[in-house]
Amino acid sequence: MQRTRLTIVLVGAVAACAVTAGAASARTAAHIFNTRYCEVFELKSLPPNAQVVVWNTIGFSNCPAAQWTKLDAPSIAQSRGDAAVILNGPRYWLLDAATGKTGGSTTIGGLRFRKVATISIPTANDLVRMPYSERTIERHNAWAWNAGRTVYELVAPSGATYVMQSYAQIKDKSLRLADLRSLRSRLSLPQGWIYRHRKLRRDLRLAAHGSATIIQDDLENTYQREPGRSK
Repeated sequence: MQRTRLTIVLVGAVAACAVTAGAASARTAAHIFNTRYCEVFELKSLPPNAQVVVWNTIGFSNCPAAQWTKLDAPSIAQSRGDAAVILNGPRYWLLDAATGKTGGSTTIGGLRFRKVATISIPTANDLVRMPYSERTIERHNAWAWNAGRTVYELVAPSGATYVMQSYAQIKDKSLRLADLRSLRSRLSLPQGWIYRHRKLRRDLRLAAHGSATIIQDDLENTYQREPGRSK
């Protein structure tokens, strides 16, 4: 199983405040705009009985680079008995606040992580994810952007609108918040797709009551579909 193929699908699970296995509690993370975070994905077994456990640094740290760069995925997988481990980050929130259900915590390589999701991977096809293609993931959460905030969106030819929830320094390590206004020049948008930004006149809330529809662009920035909004 190639690391790159696995990363494509697992990044689609990025979801602080997602559905978790076992006991979970509702938490709110406030004032997180442009806050750095990282995730560790643990693949437990292989399809059809595979599960991915997602661990996120939210609430513990801003994922210090000195510690994050020392993490070694194969070593972590071996020590924790995983089929594979993917290191997802660093990323930066574009939300002002996030509320949702989370689980317990663990320490990996000196970094503390919170369990934010457990995702079933029933078939090998679920390990393949292409940019600009929708994926539905199970989660209960609410993202919040304050009035006056600039949001960055993708608009599909159908008119479906997706709001960027986080930008990534995975494929483009130089990407910064200031670059997002002109990100269109760095993207390979499919025909008919639009990338745009707008300043919010009022608060924006995106809630997921059991599931959310997300996509990623070709730089692995992640967006959630906004219900009912079109061009």
